Amino acid sequence: MACSLLSILLRRLAADKGGYQVDDAGKAVVMCNLIRIAVIDDHPMFREGAIEMLKCADGFEVVGEGATADDALKVAQERIPDVILLDLYMPGGGIKAAAGIARDCPHIRIIVLTASEDEHDVALALQAGARGYILKGSSGSEVVEAVHAIVRGDFYVTPSLVARLQIDVTGLRQ
Repeated sequence: MACSLLSILLRRLAADKGGYQVDDAGKAVVMCNLIRIAVIDDHPMFREGAIEMLKCADGFEVVGEGATADDALKVAQERIPDVILLDLYMPGGGIKAAAGIARDCPHIRIIVLTASEDEHDVALALQAGARGYILKGSSGSEVVEAVHAIVRGDFYVTPSLVARLQIDVTGLRQ
């Protein structure tokens, strides 16, 4: 099931204009310019910590969470976040989830949040549709910086990885 075009348009209108959107009950809801974000990770303590960090940061609304690739696809289709923070190694696979989200909901920006520093994993994630790759050891401020970069349309890879990995992201921009 792909994301509803009407839902996408209403959410985008609200975000762009700071106006309103229609909630699930069909009522108009006043909105501000918050970045809608979901966190998908199979480790509850990490997921809950990431959610709390985002709730404390200005400008974010956490709209969904999950622990599997299936959860990621469901959250993408039903909650329509602007950004999904996605674990790489979780049940069902983060690469599979990223590819499915990129295919079904291409407007959603995907950031892989993982412990893997493997060059192959970085390349696979970006090829699957991720626009960002951040290590789980990153600070909260780096995660926030990465989300803002992705929302602006940039790619973001943890700087310590970029320095070591010679990744050519030319041609990945769409």
